[in-house]
Amino acid sequence: MLYAEARPLIRSGDVVAFSHGDWRTWSGIKVNIVRMFTRSTFSHTGLAWVVGGRVLVLEAVKPKLRIYPLSLLGDFYLVPTGAPWREPTEAYALDRVGVNYSELVALRAFFEPLEAGNVQQCAAYVREVLLRDGIDLGQRATPDAVVDAALKRSGQIDFVSNPPEAR
Repeated sequence: MLYAEARPLIRSGDVVAFSHGDWRTWSGIKVNIVRMFTRSTFSHTGLAWVVGGRVLVLEAVKPKLRIYPLSLLGDFYLVPTGAPWREPTEAYALDRVGVNYSELVALRAFFEPLEAGNVQQCAAYVREVLLRDGIDLGQRATPDAVVDAALKRSGQIDFVSNPPEAR
């Protein structure tokens, strides 16, 4: 589905997932190495946040957790969660914007469950925010684990194409 078609369907608290990573940049190389060793489909997750007529993504990226226009992030997968997205959930998510991202935490998450409350990497942030809305995505804080758990709840995942010429 094209981004223009998906945009009106996106709700705050929906999981967005990415499987990008190229071999032309150091960042892309690191993403691909991790994906190869962990046999991961997804390299990154975030949460949709619809506010003021805009569709943004709340995400943990280097160097800090941020808010960014979803339309500028290219192709992605969308998993509806049905999150009620209550005010305390939004406040919790926004209060963590600016927290430092940790590559060490991201690596650790592939080998062991992270402690409750840790939001220093993308899947952990998604998991912790949605837990505030009563959506338990399990103990594993990896992009694949979070997407799989959200998919089990909704039964729906859509690939959203957002080519550069459409942005």
